[in-house]
Amino acid sequence: MKKILLLFAVVSLCACGCHTTKATADGTAESATAAQESDTPLRETKWVLVSLNSEPLKDAPEVPYIIFSGDRMTGCLGCNSFFGTFYANRSGKISFKYDGSTKRLCNAMELEYDFISALQSERTTYVIVKDMLIIRAEKTLKDGTKKEVEVLRFKADKEN
Repeated sequence: MKKILLLFAVVSLCACGCHTTKATADGTAESATAAQESDTPLRETKWVLVSLNSEPLKDAPEVPYIIFSGDRMTGCLGCNSFFGTFYANRSGKISFKYDGSTKRLCNAMELEYDFISALQSERTTYVIVKDMLIIRAEKTLKDGTKKEVEVLRFKADKEN
């Protein structure tokens, strides 16, 4: 009887103590949450832009992408390289601070301005579903109401 009670106690403790965590690039443990619904990590993944403001991406001189490392972000806007910082928490909130970019004049300047504008949106959230990173922001509609809309969608580049 004592063995059965001991076995029951061990199984109960194991079941109660199970909690999914994941090591992040900065060495901290991150709980699995709604912001992370896949095995693709936010950090140290090359995220290639596939849509901007819910519109499929048009041709660009270079493929726009973003990479998060620690609290830094770098990437390509479609022609120019950019850099800055970001903050993301486990509940899905994310914010960006665009610090600057190279200054080449390109045919894709509108794409670059729209990409930067989307990064600087207020009240942004993110979710990773399978190999897609979706960033949403609160926008004011023409009628004055506020609504959370998708501003950026990226696909993980598994080759890099």
